Amino acid sequence: MLREQDVGGSSPLYPNILGVKSMRIVQLSVGPKKVPLTGYIHDYNEDNMLKNIRSAMIVCPGGGYEKVSDREKDPVALYYFAQGFNTFILDYSIKENAADLNPLLELSDAFVQIRNKSSVFCVNPTEIAVIGFSAGAHLAASLATLYNHPTVIEKTNVSDGYNSPDATILAYPVISMKEYAHQGSKNWVTKNNNELINLLSLENHVNNNMSPIFIWHTEDDETVDVQNSMLYVNALIKNKVPCEFHLFPNGEHGLSMCTTDCYKVDEHVGQWKQLSLNWLHKYLSF
Repeated sequence: MLREQDVGGSSPLYPNILGVKSMRIVQLSVGPKKVPLTGYIHDYNEDNMLKNIRSAMIVCPGGGYEKVSDREKDPVALYYFAQGFNTFILDYSIKENAADLNPLLELSDAFVQIRNKSSVFCVNPTEIAVIGFSAGAHLAASLATLYNHPTVIEKTNVSDGYNSPDATILAYPVISMKEYAHQGSKNWVTKNNNELINLLSLENHVNNNMSPIFIWHTEDDETVDVQNSMLYVNALIKNKVPCEFHLFPNGEHGLSMCTTDCYKVDEHVGQWKQLSLNWLHKYLSF
């Protein structure tokens, strides 16, 4: 099901920051649990000098697979919207519903549906990125890493990479389900099933068919051990996957956009936003 509405002006939550006259808000249902995928679409312009076909960004908020963090939803989606993306927020399955790879299947279906409706959403189907935070970063990295894994292909019935991200941004990511695991995320998404623990320890499945990855983390993160990022980066380098990694010495977990509406201002760590845009310009035309 596709629902759509037009919104005049900027945004009721973030007035006057988007720099556009109007936007469309669309909502789709994705995955076996039919969770919502909410899209912010730039208004179509008849002026041929203005861009209409845009890159897309799917946002996967954090929350330890126990909740979906509000501070990593609209603030993130609207930031990239203001940079020219059409953006989508995935409210993936949590708690008991996070079992059986449901969040991964939902993100996979989000990519498939956006590509199938790319003309409706004015999206370039070859320029769809994903950004994830904490457990949401584990979800984003799971699809980026495992989209061509036999188990995932069997469950998604997608074997041609049609569900693969074109670029992936990971903020303070959960990566491993083993020594450095975030126990809450591990408990919800694996139910301590050894097969899933092995599958979702992503550092062990990196391959040279992956698209580019951008990662940032803080060294003194007390919630998700920075070794998660280090293990993943080492695997990316070993497999010659293009990656960019920024390690900030200080900063609490969950900083999101590093602004007052996202928990805490941190101007130094907040540089990650511009760094991510500089990096994205290498691969996308937003």
